[in-house]
Amino acid sequence: MLLSVLCGLSHAEVAAALKIPAGTVASRLNRARKALGDVNPLEETHG
Repeated sequence: MLLSVLCGLSHAEVAAALKIPAGTVASRLNRARKALGDVNPLEETHG
């Protein structure tokens, strides 16, 4: 997820870097986004 979100790589670029199919990248990113829900790791929290 970091390569895609923070580094701005496309699914194809992430797939090439990790030597996995682009469909696997898409699937894993989708699963990670669902697991995180509304959490935004880039958003500063105050509490």
